[in-house]
Amino acid sequence: MSRKPSKQKPSKSWRARRDYAVGVLIGLVLVGSLFLVAGCRLSTTTAAEPAGTDYVVFLDLSQSIRADDRALMKSALTDQIVPTLEAGDHLLIASITDRTLTGFHPLVDESLPPTPLFNGWTDNLLKHKKQVKEVETQVPRIKERINKEIAAILDRPHGSMQTDIFSSLLLTEKLFHNESRRKVLVLMSDMIEDYAPYRFEKVSWAPDATGNILKGLEKDEMIPTLSGVCVYVAGASADSPAQAEQIAAFWQAYFKRAGADMDMSRYAHVLLHWPPSQACAF
Repeated sequence: MSRKPSKQKPSKSWRARRDYAVGVLIGLVLVGSLFLVAGCRLSTTTAAEPAGTDYVVFLDLSQSIRADDRALMKSALTDQIVPTLEAGDHLLIASITDRTLTGFHPLVDESLPPTPLFNGWTDNLLKHKKQVKEVETQVPRIKERINKEIAAILDRPHGSMQTDIFSSLLLTEKLFHNESRRKVLVLMSDMIEDYAPYRFEKVSWAPDATGNILKGLEKDEMIPTLSGVCVYVAGASADSPAQAEQIAAFWQAYFKRAGADMDMSRYAHVLLHWPPSQACAF
């Protein structure tokens, strides 16, 4: 009878080498997976970060504005708004006139370069750091130029006889159209509309006045869509405290109808609670 060949058991040294090789292979797979996940997370996080903020500032530079009001505007712009501008932000400054829609042109229109995005798979780290440094150098220079432009604007006379705030807000909708950045609107005005047929100084401000004005504006398609816009008012004023309160209540109702976020804590004679917090409904 022939014997079947017996199976030879692998030696301990062979098993050790096999286990070691398997362990190394598993380790390499895990390390590669970690790099892949980290790269994906880096790309996802970078892409999800907001690209900056789009600021639109309307200045009431009509003949009724006094020198001290202009000084407050300049201080709010150069001491509060401009210093908070960051890479990727855009600032547009325009005046509120009686021809805002037909004769619009920005007084300041400046964009700060965005911080370069970094992709751990394709980008060179040293090159990326150099690009970031260039942006960090450009931003202060642009902000300095903006401050000079603001000073020149507020030093020269402006001859608008009337204040058409409603038209400025219709234009704001166009300026923010398809804007992916955070949107902030700053109105530096006494907020007293002075354009027919809505002249606030001639309104009796009876209990139904706000509702009647809003109905008229809706009928004339004069209420814009400003959803996702954080609104500030600096310069609010009136002939009496009662009138100031009534006008403020109107604008609160108006911006609510427009879908904007205008908390009354941001409606004042000066610019309060700056810079915008995450509480704003961006």
